[in-house]
Amino acid sequence: MIRLSNGHSFEFCAASGALAFDGRGWPWEWPFRWMGLLDPHLFTIVTKTIMPEPWKGNLQWHAPWRVVKFLSEQGNVINPVLLLARPNLLAGAANAVGLTNSGLETFLERDHPIIERAGYKVIVSITREKGQSCKDMARRLNGLKNVVGVEYNGSCPNTDKTLLQNADMVAQNCIEIKEETDLPVLVKLSYVQPYLLIAKRLEGKVEAISINSVPWDIVYPAKKSPLANLGGGGVSGRAVQQFTWKMVTELSRETKIPVVGPSVWEYEDIARLKALGASAIHFGTIFFHPWKPTSYVRRWEKEQGGKR
Repeated sequence: MIRLSNGHSFEFCAASGALAFDGRGWPWEWPFRWMGLLDPHLFTIVTKTIMPEPWKGNLQWHAPWRVVKFLSEQGNVINPVLLLARPNLLAGAANAVGLTNSGLETFLERDHPIIERAGYKVIVSITREKGQSCKDMARRLNGLKNVVGVEYNGSCPNTDKTLLQNADMVAQNCIEIKEETDLPVLVKLSYVQPYLLIAKRLEGKVEAISINSVPWDIVYPAKKSPLANLGGGGVSGRAVQQFTWKMVTELSRETKIPVVGPSVWEYEDIARLKALGASAIHFGTIFFHPWKPTSYVRRWEKEQGGKR
């Protein structure tokens, strides 16, 4: 369990983008929500990352498959039609969405009212491109109902590469956000960053660390990415557990900042991540099976309740 300084606590998160910008999920997830198989209220929801101004990124809404590929364990692309018949083939996904978003104003005017009406608890994920600042964004999130934190995405593999190399810049951006907001600040880091160094510099400044997808060439160095024309993209899901769980182990051992464990695939992964030191759990790519995170949390709460 992670307890934030504003009193909000959480054990389970919907990772950034898993339930879209407003917590209701993407259109293909809505039927599961209507049937009660996906319950957003069970999670603290991290929004898909937003930026100061609209950002086109790489996503084309009429053809999302161009920037998202379903993967087998070996990194082979799986046809979505085949997955309908053989869902167990899925081991993860590669994406090069590139932070496509409509900007802060759209979030405030379109998405936040939905969040407030639904009663979802959300952490707003923010970042910026070169020449932009997160300071105004952080300031304008103050006082919004149902917003319980702000996460700085300092590690997107599809945009500013400087953030992946410059520990000082990531730490300074977090500190600037902390100076502008009354909300608890979280930071999202990547396997390819000097994440232990960043975490040490942010002790006392951020209240939790979450973990991003892993660049394709780290996971499959001998295989060409199906998204090579977009920079390769980031891989997530079971396929990257060896990398992201290594981060959980090292961060929980070397820093006092609570760590949110990612890459859950099977129900048993929750206990495995907690044994590695995770204080809370992120559900991300597993939302491609939209009913699974809800079923996992319900089962966990039932089993843990029986142990208390």
